[in-house]
Amino acid sequence: MKHRGFTIVELLIVIVVIAVLASIAVVAYNGIQSRANDSAIQNDLKNFGRLMEIYKIDNGGSYPALLTPSMGIKFSRNSYGADSQGYNARYCINTTTNEYVILANSKSGNYFKYRSSDGLSSNPSTYGYGVCNLVGLSSTNPTYQNNGLNDGAWASWVN
Repeated sequence: MKHRGFTIVELLIVIVVIAVLASIAVVAYNGIQSRANDSAIQNDLKNFGRLMEIYKIDNGGSYPALLTPSMGIKFSRNSYGADSQGYNARYCINTTTNEYVILANSKSGNYFKYRSSDGLSSNPSTYGYGVCNLVGLSSTNPTYQNNGLNDGAWASWVN
């Protein structure tokens, strides 16, 4: 009587092949997820810029010093990461030059900024005083009221 079945070596080869395929799938998924988070933040910032221009037109040509819930600002909250101070989005305005910047951190670790004078761009990691420097303010670190995330709580202006 002849027994049929797989040898231990054959079973181990199949297990190794499955493990390699699974690791490739996980790496590909993480890359896709990072790109999706980056795209969501870029779209959020573009929409933020559009809302700011509408606000400027409706309110005598000036951008808002404070952001409010009535402005209808929406962010894809699950796509944002936090910088080393616990913020994921920082808004800063120079009322003298009527210029603003918003800087956001993706879960992928990438930073993106939207500045009223030049639109959307990626930005090396900067936070705190560095954000307001982008619009000519040298000694301002945006406070919680004008930031999106601090220790896990979204600011009231984010819908």
